[in-house]
Amino acid sequence: MAKSGTFQSKHNVAVKIITEATIGTSPTDTAFTTMPVTDFSFSDAFKHTLSVAPSRVGAGGMTQSDDMVKWQKHDVLWEVSMTFHATAQAINRICLALFGDGDGSNALLGSMPSVTAYSHGTSNAVPVTLLFENSAHDGEAVDMYFTSCLCTGLTLTGDIGSNGGVVTGTATFVTGYKPTEAALATTGTETTLTSQSTVFNMHDLQTTSLDGEDLLLYGFDVAIARPVNRIGHDPNNDFRPMGYSVGAYEVTGNLTCKRDGEVDDAINNEAGMALDLDTTVFQIVGDKVFVDEAGISFDDDGWKQTIPLRFTYDSSATSNDVITISTAG
Repeated sequence: MAKSGTFQSKHNVAVKIITEATIGTSPTDTAFTTMPVTDFSFSDAFKHTLSVAPSRVGAGGMTQSDDMVKWQKHDVLWEVSMTFHATAQAINRICLALFGDGDGSNALLGSMPSVTAYSHGTSNAVPVTLLFENSAHDGEAVDMYFTSCLCTGLTLTGDIGSNGGVVTGTATFVTGYKPTEAALATTGTETTLTSQSTVFNMHDLQTTSLDGEDLLLYGFDVAIARPVNRIGHDPNNDFRPMGYSVGAYEVTGNLTCKRDGEVDDAINNEAGMALDLDTTVFQIVGDKVFVDEAGISFDDDGWKQTIPLRFTYDSSATSNDVITISTAG
């Protein structure tokens, strides 16, 4: 029997986020964004664990028979991760999937999430289909797509000494629906790669302040995360989930900056304080940020202060922002 000549390569894959209308259905005629990815990973379609019965005691049958081992398919969550250039359109699309605001202001409020449960077959535009072109086992011209994915996290990372200063994003998703290996023709309105010409860059930062103190910033990261759980299973329909539940958001971050008097004044504050990182186009703001446990990096080119952060909202109203990731300029 001849060996197959098909194969897959990342350089032949386009990654698209497709807006859904009904949970459990991957559309072909809705809007989609082609993401400026630099790397990605996903679970194989045949992801599962083996459920194994315990061995019996006593002579005459201590090994396992074939009816003592089963594929466990009722609780599977397939995982997807993508790393991308932090363009305005890419950030907006991920923020929309993660907390429902993708209009450019991208504000995570203290009152979010407004919806904590999603049911199969209902109308909802929050879950998305993730399409990886030319990614099926059969190789070129056969796609692989993940239906009704919920975003579990977004991390933005910038380092002035790496990647030309370009800020990168990493988004993670999960789905309880088995991935499909087939062509998926998309006819909706596309946000193309060529339209994503403006990129968040560390060298463009005009404001880098914490508690009103001007920091000499070398790098940062900001992470928004939430748990997603699948609910139930339908054994008559490929063990698809009956729905999802989502938990609370957690927003954390880190700053790396020159260790000096400005930093000392900033981190010597037990109350929530303001963070502002602004290029005049891209801006990350936290109004009530707490320093966790500051540290020192004893580098030969000058000592650095490492500042772990936790973002909160002003308790005077749940409508206040936890964090905004503005791309509107």
